[in-house]
Amino acid sequence: MLTPMLRLFLAAAVLLASLRAQSTELRGVWVARDGLTSRSKIVQTLDQLAAANVNLVCVNVWSRGYTIHPSDVLFAACGVQQDPDYVGRDPLQEFVIEAHLRGIEVEAWFEYGFMFGWSGWYAGPTGIGPVLTANPTWIGRDVNGNTQVSDGGTGYFTWASHECPAARQFLIDLCVEVADRYDVDGVQFDRCRYPSTSWGYDSWTTAAYQQATGQTAPTSNVNNAQWKRWRADRLIAWHTAFYNAVKARRPGLRITDAPTVMPGAYDNFLQDWPQWVVTGSLDLVYPQVYRTTASSYVTTLDQQLAYLTTAQRQKVAPGIRAITGTPTNEVLAMVAADRARNLPGHVFWYAEGLYDDLPSLTAQYFAQPAAVPGRPANWRPIPTRRDDGDPTTTTTTGFALAGLPGSVNLLCRVAPATAAASDKVTYAVPVPEAGLYTLLVSTPGAPGYCPQAPHGIATPSGPATVRTNQAALRAGWTEVGMVWLNAGVVPVEVRALPGTQVIADGVTLMRSRLRGGQASAVGSGTVGALGGVQLAKLGRAGLGGTIRLQASRTAPLTPTLIGVGFTPTALPLFGGTLYVVPDLVQFFVSDTQGFAELPIAVPFVPPLVGTQLWAQALANDATNPNGVTLSPGIALVLQ
Repeated sequence: MLTPMLRLFLAAAVLLASLRAQSTELRGVWVARDGLTSRSKIVQTLDQLAAANVNLVCVNVWSRGYTIHPSDVLFAACGVQQDPDYVGRDPLQEFVIEAHLRGIEVEAWFEYGFMFGWSGWYAGPTGIGPVLTANPTWIGRDVNGNTQVSDGGTGYFTWASHECPAARQFLIDLCVEVADRYDVDGVQFDRCRYPSTSWGYDSWTTAAYQQATGQTAPTSNVNNAQWKRWRADRLIAWHTAFYNAVKARRPGLRITDAPTVMPGAYDNFLQDWPQWVVTGSLDLVYPQVYRTTASSYVTTLDQQLAYLTTAQRQKVAPGIRAITGTPTNEVLAMVAADRARNLPGHVFWYAEGLYDDLPSLTAQYFAQPAAVPGRPANWRPIPTRRDDGDPTTTTTTGFALAGLPGSVNLLCRVAPATAAASDKVTYAVPVPEAGLYTLLVSTPGAPGYCPQAPHGIATPSGPATVRTNQAALRAGWTEVGMVWLNAGVVPVEVRALPGTQVIADGVTLMRSRLRGGQASAVGSGTVGALGGVQLAKLGRAGLGGTIRLQASRTAPLTPTLIGVGFTPTALPLFGGTLYVVPDLVQFFVSDTQGFAELPIAVPFVPPLVGTQLWAQALANDATNPNGVTLSPGIALVLQ
């Protein structure tokens, strides 16, 4: 018989094993468009989710026939760049920054999938949305030639043809664009299905079927077995192409989908998602096991798992219905059912309906943080930040301590208009690994402060400066630029600007997983009145990114040239060395702070990956015997 002590030991061992098993668990939540109405709403949403130890948010990016973020792919297709309700903002960028500051991963959720328009939302004169209005040959049809799918009320949805090559490529391009431009952790595609088995009778689909099988699409039986299987297989092929296209650009991104449940997924919508798992075009799948009771949830969940092997089930994180009509105790029992089956986690539909359940979920299941399964330990290192309370922060006398609402720890430092240009606050910010980082600054945000406050940062290509409008910035952390940094401790300075008030409140460096391209200095420059013109690289040297070549250390209003080319050289020039054969030379007159900046937008042209560039700056300088000063060169590689 077991002694009381042995029973206690075994109970402790079981509890320890349970805690260890839950040290990684996907705790995901969908955030729909109603969670993106303002940045303050995004902050409020993420604060609640972070407090509950949620570690993943699937955020809506393609809805009602529009992208919620600005999209060049959308613009190329129809002349519209984003959903009219969000013009002037980039909700996806805002969401990514705020989520990563809280340690939450982000998946870009393409909610509408092959559904391209809704008559109830800026649908245009034809009622079918901007993309299909501009490209009517993309429209899908049912067996009777209809193009409308009821929305359950008085309106309708319009779907694209699943076999139109341009429509298929458009969706892939939308996903790749987000992967290239936004520091998301995954891409989730939704509605990779037909609206019903009666669809697929547009000319694209019927022609493709006849070419593949030698037969015409059967109109007398929309559920003909061969016809169903062929359409489902073509969705599998598209899903594979989508998966491969995104992974080719960013192999570390997680590719997911949220299909309906089997067997109805295939029988009603031609969505054979278990085959997506089998063929390897998914990293995780979130089947919509949307039930209001735990008993019905378990029955449906076990049906789904029966389609997969034991190993394949490790890719299943079920979708849980957590909205009105599902009591909290039932939601808790569903989480317990997932854990009992050793599944990797759960995703809740959706944030606005989950808030009532969060206190109980946190207390009973999510009391401790958990890592997202399958991630390397350093995938999202904790952002490193420094403020005035840090002992490594140094300051000159020109910056005085001040208590301002909205500042970090309610304290910051302020340089008055009479401060000298040499006055500064220096933050020593640790950089845990070499790579691309987002620089964020904190400011209380108040009128009357400097509209061009200089923040200096040492980069591998040379010292650079980011200038911020402290009169316009909102209170809190705001992203102000991207920069490639080597591992170590990087000084970031906030400098006084005579004639204005400058706030120094704190800086943060946050690791980015975007492709950026390293830049390094080449050789040395020539001397000048301020030490000689300096050139540095900011921004992101990757497809869809913007490289910012910044010339500095010149007198105000100085004629300055920045040359960029594909060929390096080492020719004597003006007492120094020319390091680039320029294919582009841009002339500037430096501004009142002695800066000139050349932005270079990197287009979405995959063959450009691996291209090497060199750059150098030249500026007039009467103190140099040759009348000009040359900067060191910069070498970089596009990624």
